[in-house]
Amino acid sequence: MNKNGSLYYLGVGIVIVGFMQILLIIFAMLMRDQTSIISFFGASILSLFCGATLILATRGNFDQLGRLDSILLLVYFWAIIPIFAAIPFYSYLGSFASSYIEVISALTTTGASVIETNRYIPNSLFLWRNILAWSGGLLTITMVILILAPLGIGGLQDRSSKFLGSKYNENNNFMPVITMVGGVYSAITFILIVALMLVGARGLDATNIIMSTISTSGYNVNRIGFGYYDSIYSVIIIAFSMLVGAGLIIVFFRPFINVKVRLNFNIELKLFVIICVLFALMLSLYSHFNKQTDLITSSGYYFYALFDAVSILSTTGLIYNTDWQPINFYYVLAFIGGASFTTAGGMKLFRLIILLKHAKIEVNQLIYPSSVSSNRFLDMRLDTKFMRLIWSFFIAYMFLIVVLSVIVASYNYNLNTSLLNAIGAVANIGPMADFMLAKGQDVTPFNELETSLQLILCVGMILGRLEVLSVLGLLNLAYWKNR
Repeated sequence: MNKNGSLYYLGVGIVIVGFMQILLIIFAMLMRDQTSIISFFGASILSLFCGATLILATRGNFDQLGRLDSILLLVYFWAIIPIFAAIPFYSYLGSFASSYIEVISALTTTGASVIETNRYIPNSLFLWRNILAWSGGLLTITMVILILAPLGIGGLQDRSSKFLGSKYNENNNFMPVITMVGGVYSAITFILIVALMLVGARGLDATNIIMSTISTSGYNVNRIGFGYYDSIYSVIIIAFSMLVGAGLIIVFFRPFINVKVRLNFNIELKLFVIICVLFALMLSLYSHFNKQTDLITSSGYYFYALFDAVSILSTTGLIYNTDWQPINFYYVLAFIGGASFTTAGGMKLFRLIILLKHAKIEVNQLIYPSSVSSNRFLDMRLDTKFMRLIWSFFIAYMFLIVVLSVIVASYNYNLNTSLLNAIGAVANIGPMADFMLAKGQDVTPFNELETSLQLILCVGMILGRLEVLSVLGLLNLAYWKNR
């Protein structure tokens, strides 16, 4: 028996990237993009060779992945696989560091880009970036279900074993879960692409936009607005795609989930909708009283405000409405993020629910010291150990944002730039700074930062995607000595 299981699966991942790049060679041929054909060809050869070599070197019987080995595998996926996925971008960007940053941002579904706003991107590279973002969304869901939740990272509930019941538990068979998640994710993506095409979008644009929004990465066809997407139906479908990616996709797993677990997910979805509705109402009232607009204009503005709310809360950061707004309105949504077991980043709605519920219990105990209060919420017991996990995650999450903000500020950037880029990285809302720039705020977007600073923020993207706390276990020297 050997301990190279994580390296074996890394090899498998690299080989998959190589085969995906072969498909992009065909697409580049159809687009007559000679430079991209050569880039993807070289990348596919290198990926297949290195991946196959790693598989052959580590094949055989190896120990089942332990807690830290599973986390290490995820770090491999988000730190090493981008090396091979970034090769096609090199001929376009002229810098491998920038290419690597672009791919990490896509694979973590952050959506920050190093490419200048008005610079043309070849169709094959644009599609490749969105495929990586879509794949990152799929990887995120399966990662939470199969690794992070069973480990209880940051208070995540182990619902993975409840998806397939005893069959999952007895056989330790992950493929049914992977097949289920991949099948549902692909089917919903296809349906939304067709729906967007039916209301007037071209096939390639519809594919790029839906892959970007359902994965909550938020890459725009145009940075400011959708260009020719003037149809209200197009905007509704795009908003619905963001909602699916950040709060609704888990509902489609209903046949595999028991009643109690389903109730947990439904509460997160309801809270997502309530927050968006109330936030949009607040912005509409602000517009009405501050700008002295009439009721009809304010009512019409509600739709745009609702799109903004879904865009930020889902951690997509897609830009549509460029009307000026106070920056403080969006901070809270950015911190919260979407629902658990989805492609969204952020702190997650279920942690907000738990913190509010526990706060209510504590306040009640202060007011009525002799009263007996239930410390259960749905199927969760809010004991000291569980709440310690929630608070530990919250402190680590906030601490990482503060550290990154200080680092950005050390490059002589203002407070808005520091906070928005730090929050955007950790909460995986890469276009956050671009979003606020479009709102008229004084902020420097991600693509104008120094490359060294972008690389530092990429670390924040990976840590944010891995729920921050999980990576700390890899700092244990005893773990590395035993490998």
